[in-house]
Amino acid sequence: MSEARNLVDAFHRVFNTRDWSEAASVLSPDVSSTAPGVGTVTGIDPFLEFAKGFAVALPDSRLEPDTITEAGDRVVCEGRYTGTHTGPLMSPQGEVPPTGRKLNLPYVDIFDVAAGRIARHRTYYDQMDFAQQLGLMPEPATS
Repeated sequence: MSEARNLVDAFHRVFNTRDWSEAASVLSPDVSSTAPGVGTVTGIDPFLEFAKGFAVALPDSRLEPDTITEAGDRVVCEGRYTGTHTGPLMSPQGEVPPTGRKLNLPYVDIFDVAAGRIARHRTYYDQMDFAQQLGLMPEPATS
């Protein structure tokens, strides 16, 4: 397994175990992370603040990779983010109270590795699907 893949596996482990103290061994000090609805944050502390927000909102949440593809220093992960919304979720519109709803959200993460750390992270997921699964907006009409 490549260094890049090992770092991505460690990234998943850090999030899933909530062992935030290990983040500095995985992430570059000036890591750049881009996510829907958030934009780009730079640095370990802003990234951890973002990640911890989801861990508070969905305490049992997990990143569950399904397919991982490597190409040099780039790793692409297609997976599911699962959990139960039992805590407050901070959003650009303010705090979303817990809905108790389960989440099984497909996502794609792209990681770029440089100098032995994850230097850039981009995540993609359907914000409408996210909101619908949490009951924050109506399900789409069926024909």
